[in-house]
Amino acid sequence: MTSKPAPFLFDRDFAAPAPKAPPPAVVALAEHEAALTQAEASGFRRGEAEGRRAMRDSDAARLVAAVETLGARLAASLDDADRRAREQERAGVDLALALARKLAGAAMARAPLAEIAAAAEACFAELRQAPHVAVRVAPALVESVKAELTAIAQTRGFAGRLIVLGDPDVAVGDARLEWADGGVVRDAAAVAAALETVIARHFAAEEGGPEGDAT
Repeated sequence: MTSKPAPFLFDRDFAAPAPKAPPPAVVALAEHEAALTQAEASGFRRGEAEGRRAMRDSDAARLVAAVETLGARLAASLDDADRRAREQERAGVDLALALARKLAGAAMARAPLAEIAAAAEACFAELRQAPHVAVRVAPALVESVKAELTAIAQTRGFAGRLIVLGDPDVAVGDARLEWADGGVVRDAAAVAAALETVIARHFAAEEGGPEGDAT
């Protein structure tokens, strides 16, 4: 069964006038000025806050830079103080060594046999049964050393043979005492050199130098 088409009804009156658009909203001048003032105040506050934040950031950056600069200066000052302390210590040690050498030299000039006699006396006390003891000294001191050590040997009960020989390689005041199974060397230059080596290693170790690393 076929339905009938619905008739088109012209409900709109095209002759009627078109509806008017609503009038634009009107803001009172006082309200406009109040809103403008509020916007300006809000913008000012926002700008002031941003300015303060930027100032705080700038102050913090300057503070960090100042602390870093102060730290670097303090580290440099400490390094300089350590360096000067090491220099003063080294100067003091060098002065003490120079004074010790001077005093030792003066003592050696006044009594060249004193150290030799002291070394021989200690040996004779332990070598009463040794068949012989040979003593090498500077050639100029042979006779005086022989007389001195002969008296010491008798006092210490040494019954062996005492041989005193001149050796050009032995400095005045030094001596080499030799017996069958041992010997003693009194060498002032070797002692001084060993002492200087110990001192050099001490300062090298403080400074982290190669001599300190070698130990």
